[in-house]
Formats: sequence, C-alpha cells, structure tokens
Amino acid sequence: MSTLNLPPLTLANWKDTRDTLHKYCKMAGAIKENLSVPHPHWWHISLRITDKGLSTTPIPKDKNTPGQNFELIFDFINHHIIIESNFREVKRIKLTGQSLSALCEETCSLLKEIGVKTSINKDEFRDGKAGKYDQRAVSNYWIALKEVSSILNSFRSELMGMKSPVQLWPHHFDLAMSWFSGRLIPGKDPNDPESSEEQMMFGFSTGDEMINDAYFYVSAYPVPEKFPNFNMPEDVKWSDDGFTGGVMMYKDFAKSDSPQKKLLDYFRTFQSAGARLMN
Repeated sequence: MSTLNLPPLTLANWKDTRDTLHKYCKMAGAIKENLSVPHPHWWHISLRITDKGLSTTPIPKDKNTPGQNFELIFDFINHHIIIESNFREVKRIKLTGQSLSALCEETCSLLKEIGVKTSINKDEFRDGKAGKYDQRAVSNYWIALKEVSSILNSFRSELMGMKSPVQLWPHHFDLAMSWFSGRLIPGKDPNDPESSEEQMMFGFSTGDEMINDAYFYVSAYPVPEKFPNFNMPEDVKWSDDGFTGGVMMYKDFAKSDSPQKKLLDYFRTFQSAGARLMN
C-alpha cells in the first residue's frame, strides 16, 4: 500500500477556500512580477514550494540597494503570510479569509514600512468581499501539494535537456514543470522563446472551468500531429475539449496502491512519446 499522505481534494468540498487562496496567490505573483527581472518563460512570476508552504523566493528590494532582498511566504502550517527580508524584521499577516483588497492593502503597507515600494495595479485587487479560509482544507491541500511536488521533482530529475523548475502558477493555480525538446518551431520568431520553443508541460490542477475536480495533465506545444499514438496508461484520458492533452484525475491517483508509480508512468509514457515525435 502507498505510504504517501494523499487527502481527498474534492473541489466541491473546498472550492470557496480554494478560490480565496487562489486570489491571494495572484496578489503575491503580481508583487513578484513588479519587482523582479523578467524571465523569458515567466518564471519570475511563479511561486515555489518551501517547507512551510509557498514562497515568491527572494525578490530584490530595489535597483539601488543590491544584495537586499525580501520574500513573501504563505505559511500553511500557521496560516500566515510572512514577509521575510535580510534587512528588516519579519512581518506577519494572519490569513482569515479577509477580502483580497484588505490583504493587498495590508501587505503593501507592511512592505512600505520596511522600505519596499511596489507599484502593482491595485485595481486588479479591489475585491472587497470576504472569502472563506478553512484551515483544515488548506492543510489538506498543502499535504497533497508536497507529495505531488516531490513526484514532479523526481520525474524532472530523469529528464535530459532544458527544463523548468517545479512551480506554482498564480494565474491558473496549477503546480507544473516544463520540458523543452531543444527544437525551434518552424515559422516562429526564434527571438521569442514563448512562441518558438517546442515543449511539454506536466502539471497538477485543483480543478477549473474545463475539469471541475483535481486532476493531472500533460500537454505539448505544439501538439504533435500524431499525438496520442500510443496506449495511454490506466485512468488516463485524452482531452480535446477546451484543453488538448492527457488527463488523469487526482482521485484515481490517490486511491492507487502505488500512486507515485502511477503518476510517474503517466508522465513518462507521454514524455517518451512526445520526445520521439518532436525529434
């Protein structure tokens, strides 16, 4: 039997809390984007897994004080946003389900207090409606996210060539990594890595408008013409309705006797087939 700790993540049971957390992460991503040097693949806006929760990773305070950094940390153990820096005292904000606008104002105020000036567009975070923040639901999500992150990192370590970090994207609230084939796409501007670099994406979503429960996905850019030309693993389906790629539901993964093997087999099967077609 599995030794992984995989709590149920039925979206209907925690959607209000998930939506609140999603909004909070968008705010953190916006602050990171505002003060970070741009990366071609938008890695400068993503959040990363830490031993406490999610982090922006260190962000430069400003251009005039090299070496001074701060980071926003979502502490899912004690349910705070922590503002840590190497130049001022630690600041904390309790996560209670406060409105996005209230959290944004308090976060920006504390940043200003320690000398960080951010010019994010606050109009994007004017949602004044209080949300739900169920600590147990957040803890369950965090427990599952750590397990999934570990498996994604294990898969990542097997791949040759360029690959992204395992990172959480604030806009879609999915944990994912990308593998790059090393080929440029014919007819695309080679100076624009966003559109010209052939790649595959492997990720985990809590659910969205297309699939209303937690799932794993594999997609490719561009999708090879003969994809999928192989026998897909058990419990994996091909989607071409709004999203093109392979899908495996979290619930099927979690109930497996060997969930790590099940997920790795899924990712490996698709990556191997994609690599053959791309090269």
